[in-house]
Amino acid sequence: MPLPSIHPRHLAAAALALALPLTGCSSSHHTTSAGTTHPATPASGEPSASTSASASPDISAWPTVPTDVDETEVPKVDSEILSRNYTGKSFIDALTRQWHIDLDARTKFDSTKDDKPAVWHAEGTTHPTKGTELGVSVVWDLAGDLESLSCGATVKAPGRAAFLHACVRLDHPGADPAAAVRWVDSITGPTDRKFREAGVTTVSPLYRAGPAATELLEYGGGPTPTTYELRVFGVKS
Repeated sequence: MPLPSIHPRHLAAAALALALPLTGCSSSHHTTSAGTTHPATPASGEPSASTSASASPDISAWPTVPTDVDETEVPKVDSEILSRNYTGKSFIDALTRQWHIDLDARTKFDSTKDDKPAVWHAEGTTHPTKGTELGVSVVWDLAGDLESLSCGATVKAPGRAAFLHACVRLDHPGADPAAAVRWVDSITGPTDRKFREAGVTTVSPLYRAGPAATELLEYGGGPTPTTYELRVFGVKS
């Protein structure tokens, strides 16, 4: 039986629910919400919600502890490009080459159900062992600027922790790769505990660095393998 997608369709437009982690809401950004049903990817190294006055108001309301997505306090967030003229291509090429992931050809998604801008999207997966999966999903605006990088890994995938470490090192402007890795390590345990307690998709507090926010989701159970989804996305700076 094929594994279900590890990409978060609750963050996608309905027409592309199994592919895109973001949906369009303006010519320069897309709306994403961790507060809806998942299927079943700060400048310091500590998990926290941003309280920067320049950040999106929704970002400032992000939970400061791991939270199940059925709880109403998880906000919707407008996602932006990470930086003008930053495509992330060199980083993504190296990441996918290292982990033997072949990205599909970049495709254009244009929602037909609402007035949202088109985006470019590419994704790919690999199965390091039977029943395990690693995957990458990328979204750019039509100018080619990177909006988000998502990395998904089933919990039992060999090298899962190293893969998420590699993903969170995205070299966007203002990145602090060492702090980002420390954040992943610090938040995985608390997210695991909340996920086991809640039994539904759980989202971490945000890590902020430069123009980016990063979240860690955990979902699965039953016929769907438990999966981590690490997503780095642009926010208002």
